[in-house]
Amino acid sequence: MRSDWFAHYLIRQAEPLNQAYRLARQGDPARFAEAFSGFVREGLDPLLARLDHWPAEYKSALAETAYHSGLTMVRHGWLAPEHQAVTIHLFQQYLPDWLSPYPEDAPRLLTQLLNALSHLPGVHPRSRFLDIWQACLPTPEATADTLLLLSWMSGLPQFREAALAAMHRCPDLVATLGLGDPALFDHPWWLGPQRQWHSCPVELGGSVWLGGEFTNRPQLLTAAGHTLVQAGGDGWQLHADAFGQLLRPHRHDHPVGVAVPERAQVPARLTEYWREFDQPRQCLERRHDWVVSFHNRYAVMVIPKVGDGL
Repeated sequence: MRSDWFAHYLIRQAEPLNQAYRLARQGDPARFAEAFSGFVREGLDPLLARLDHWPAEYKSALAETAYHSGLTMVRHGWLAPEHQAVTIHLFQQYLPDWLSPYPEDAPRLLTQLLNALSHLPGVHPRSRFLDIWQACLPTPEATADTLLLLSWMSGLPQFREAALAAMHRCPDLVATLGLGDPALFDHPWWLGPQRQWHSCPVELGGSVWLGGEFTNRPQLLTAAGHTLVQAGGDGWQLHADAFGQLLRPHRHDHPVGVAVPERAQVPARLTEYWREFDQPRQCLERRHDWVVSFHNRYAVMVIPKVGDGL
């Protein structure tokens, strides 16, 4: 071990750790043990070694938080081989650079960051998130808004409204990220001054036997200003913008909403976006896009309106 202090901490954790290995439920317990041991050696030990100058009480609090976070990460598949490089970079480079000035806040900051990363859909969004994060390395006071903004831009469209509010609160962060005029992001398909507009249609869902979300042909609903998708007994809230698309299951106590008419008028110019044999079922026109469901497909298509073509 590079950190003598951490080695003593692990000795105290030996029995609880062995119990965790015995109770491993996902996959092979031996792989569980191998993944977590690798995390301890290659991620957590270097982090504590880099922060060896901290008082013991702060190292103890961070080690406790990081240790149990690592157990959670391995249980949820985060420490699979494809995540190894990102995870090691996170713990060896990003975290010590960011946390070093804030020993008292470190456990809370680590938990917030790992929670945001855990919601991202895959290793590439996490890697992109961390690349941008390293350019910011926010203070504890700015962390919450930075997490909202970068989570949204990395593929979590459900954070859109909160992220836009954060942009207007944090002009310095907007300038650091080179985002340009925050007002332009009120249009959900604007990507910023470098990437301009997202203009390609987005398709969600698919037949259940092909791994899609829908067990029945989807029906479009509206409720409280939101677009809902109902398929059989299941329902989702639709989030879609330039940075990500998501069907988020809505609770059973969520209002069912009002159905979009079956024979909603489909603008003729939209037909170029689907195949000749597709049969549009419903077309909901929203301010910045159209949402179309089909009679003969288990899918929903979102077609952006961009630029001045509102």
